[in-house]
Amino acid sequence: MTDLLEFAVNAHGGMDCWNQLASVAGQFSIGGAIWGFKGVPGVFGDISVDLDLHTERVTIDPVAGPDTHTVFADGRMELRSASGEVVQTVDDPKDAMARLPYDAPWTALDAAYFASEAWWTYLTAPFLFTYPGFRVEEVAPFTEDGVDYRTLKVGFPDDVDSHTAEQFFHFDDTGLLFRHSYTVDILDGATGANYPSDYQTVDGIAVPMVRRIYGYDKQLQKTPEPVLVAIDIKGLQFR
Repeated sequence: MTDLLEFAVNAHGGMDCWNQLASVAGQFSIGGAIWGFKGVPGVFGDISVDLDLHTERVTIDPVAGPDTHTVFADGRMELRSASGEVVQTVDDPKDAMARLPYDAPWTALDAAYFASEAWWTYLTAPFLFTYPGFRVEEVAPFTEDGVDYRTLKVGFPDDVDSHTAEQFFHFDDTGLLFRHSYTVDILDGATGANYPSDYQTVDGIAVPMVRRIYGYDKQLQKTPEPVLVAIDIKGLQFR
């Protein structure tokens, strides 16, 4: 573990605490310009999210109507009925979505895949980077508004679905995540500058309850309009 990763992990609650936990669930309200652009406005206006912490398994409820939910696990997306019956499956959603034109509309199942791979990374970082297969290196600081933020370059293993294979995580002087920078493979390399805020300690883990995601320019500075994704979380609980 690099010095910066250890610093960040400890700031967010520490590995001893994290390793005692198995899953997390909460109520999410998700907005922003991306959903309307992709033809699914309001798809995640009021949902519950339940995910495993040590394997990439994410449940979102509801998705396509009040009596359906999705389960993403082992690289497979499933739409299920309230009783758990599998209604629709996509075996390799990352590949299927990467072949869509940038301006092609999404189905609710497409949106659920994008949300699932994103939120698993968001809610498990920085602990995620200690898992097998991750490659972590401290690189030059990121500067915003005259403030330097220590930065981890993180390489993701092939068996983890996330926005892209190489992402950057910028930490403040307390060790908390200030910004997460990436491109999105299934959106033709669109940029994301993800700003977490309103940190709260939940069951020993520091979690941002608010995220606002913007694009960024060639100088890595955020584009303030529009807000691409807005995430607000409440009722979060680890188990």
